[in-house]
Amino acid sequence: MASTLSFTTFYNIIDGKPRSSKVLSHGYNPATRERLWDVPVATSQDIEDTVKAAKRAFKTWSKVPLSERAALLKKYQDALEPLLGELGELVLKEIGKPRQFAHHEACLKLEDKLVQGEDREYRLRYMPLGVVAAISPWNYPLGQAAMKFLPGLMAGNTVIVKPSPFAPYATLKLVEIGQQFLPPGVLQVLNGDDALGPALVNHPDIAKITFAGSCATGKKIAEAAARTMKRVTLELGGNDAAIVCPDVDVKAVAPQVVMGAFFNTGQVCTGTKRIYIHKDIYASMLSEMGKAAQQLKVGDGSENGTIIGPVQNEMQYGKVKDLFEDTKKNGYKTVNGGIGAPTNGFYFEPTIVDSPPENARVVIEEQFGPIVPSMPWTDEAELIERVNDSNMGLGASIWSNDVDRATRIAEQLDVGSVHINSFEKVSIKIPFGGHKESGIGVECGPNALESFCNLQVLHYYGDKPAEVH
Repeated sequence: MASTLSFTTFYNIIDGKPRSSKVLSHGYNPATRERLWDVPVATSQDIEDTVKAAKRAFKTWSKVPLSERAALLKKYQDALEPLLGELGELVLKEIGKPRQFAHHEACLKLEDKLVQGEDREYRLRYMPLGVVAAISPWNYPLGQAAMKFLPGLMAGNTVIVKPSPFAPYATLKLVEIGQQFLPPGVLQVLNGDDALGPALVNHPDIAKITFAGSCATGKKIAEAAARTMKRVTLELGGNDAAIVCPDVDVKAVAPQVVMGAFFNTGQVCTGTKRIYIHKDIYASMLSEMGKAAQQLKVGDGSENGTIIGPVQNEMQYGKVKDLFEDTKKNGYKTVNGGIGAPTNGFYFEPTIVDSPPENARVVIEEQFGPIVPSMPWTDEAELIERVNDSNMGLGASIWSNDVDRATRIAEQLDVGSVHINSFEKVSIKIPFGGHKESGIGVECGPNALESFCNLQVLHYYGDKPAEVH
């Protein structure tokens, strides 16, 4: 397959077949600003055809035993292994992710069971919802798409994937590869313009939206989905805090805190967005973080040793620059950073803002780029108040040699995940979700399939079935 698959031509996949469009769009390589390949823009007819194909396929796919669905998906996974290099190159070009990370991007069950109640026995059944629309972001075009469509398919749904128009290439190709293993209509993909997302969210025949992106867009999706009572899983923004306690080994911890803030050019929902350092080690920690940030090579992701690639698109680049200009206007001190060479792409050197006030924009807003505030703390109770004083609650990290203290702090944080002595790392095997405006629902982990199902309860007051299938 690797010899016949083209990584320079791209199509929407509708009912198992590639389809182009009269209207085309294209992305840019953010490292060089060069124009990339044309991709089709889905029409309203494409959308209707895709939903109809998904509904038709659901009638049979939902009845395929879970073990058989898993076996097909395993074959799909195995076929991707020799293609990860090519897929990684697409990610490198469309989002600027350094090659060493782009190539890395590329245990679930549903258990019917009989339960003994007080006056009856009851059987729990998990029934797939129907057609799912998976709307994925540009920062992880392979990982986020797969995180959404794999459990959806495993649960017996059919899935329509919508990639970000900023980074459509790897996702389009990922779904194209899957067509040789899955029946037509089971897994489809549509690239589109600004009208595509709302069309999917408002479509009466789509049963669920699973979305990763900004809080503002997530709110619009939740509001629109309510009109047709669609199920939603929303993985939204974060303003995640890293808390550094006074007992740490500063030289060992500083580079890790820096990596937590600047990995993937800071374009990670779970990336560190605020750093709180105990006052007793604040000066030494800030100095070591500055040294660690200086050692991160900024440049084209195709170059050896590059750690920090460009910001992915001009709009986001403008937001990062605006935050930086706001810090300068207000006289906040910075360590390293700012706009730097090379200048042919959307490059921004890793920047640490030293001790801004809690109401500074760089503290309140999700930067989603290589700029992060650092602030001292003294009192533990006050620290917890400061960290929790955010409308977002995705995650946090705590650095301490005292695990009991770290756990005590963690249990008081209003966030979905707390990583102790590590920056945040999402795993498909571990549940992941946010509190407050950081989202609704949980992805990943052993129960990931349940959010793609309706629960049905069968009640037995006399005889019960001999076997639960």
